[in-house]
Amino acid sequence: MKTSYFLLGLLLSLLVFVPTAKADSERAYRDYLYQFDLYRQKNSEFTVAKNEYQKFKSLTSQTTALEKTIAMLSQRDQLLRAYLLLLNEKLNEDRGVNESEKTTYQTLIKNEIGFLDTHSIVVNSIGSLEDATEASRELESHYVVLGASMRQTIIGISLGQLFILSRQFDTLLADSKALLSANKGIFTPQKQATVDRWILQIQNIRSLYQQKIDTITSQNSRMKGTSIDSQDELFRTMKKDLAQARQYLVEGTAFIGELTTALRFND
Repeated sequence: MKTSYFLLGLLLSLLVFVPTAKADSERAYRDYLYQFDLYRQKNSEFTVAKNEYQKFKSLTSQTTALEKTIAMLSQRDQLLRAYLLLLNEKLNEDRGVNESEKTTYQTLIKNEIGFLDTHSIVVNSIGSLEDATEASRELESHYVVLGASMRQTIIGISLGQLFILSRQFDTLLADSKALLSANKGIFTPQKQATVDRWILQIQNIRSLYQQKIDTITSQNSRMKGTSIDSQDELFRTMKKDLAQARQYLVEGTAFIGELTTALRFND
């Protein structure tokens, strides 16, 4: 039963987020960590019981293996569900994701929670190790869809966070341009040329930021239908591009600070 690989990737995906002061997401985050600890415990017990059964093939070891397998499969569903609920709370708190996109991501989450709830019913009806193997495969065959939904939502939330920063950037740039317009004609030709060059550099940085965002958005829309390995590779690429896009805003904001200072003094 392929349980650990996907769930480890799931945990690493969570590192995109830094817990905030929002009570709902903090609660969801704590519950996710709690469910993950439970999963590790039950997965460890399952592994021991499975090895014991493979070694002794007794009725007692078979019964224990079945009990521990059901407990592990049930907790796996709970863990994945807790993670989806955490994503949903993050979506609710993100003011940068527009309502249309938010609805799309919340629909993805709702669909996956529905799948897990149905799968939990299947797990609770398991009566043999063969049934358990089949139930496990049912979820594992769904990993591609589940993984795509989670990763698309994570990137969407991250894009929303950057959108808020970009609006702040645009406001600062607009204020600087207004200050420049108000002081037009009082600068020396040399200073005017310097200021114009700085404005152009800042606008170029803004363009580079937007190019990154457009690329990430396009890539994110193509996440579904790929393999888990392909998703992981694309996800890593998008996270790297998100970091670069954020760095563009940081550098551009620093440049705007220099520009504003220069505009306030006529030297």
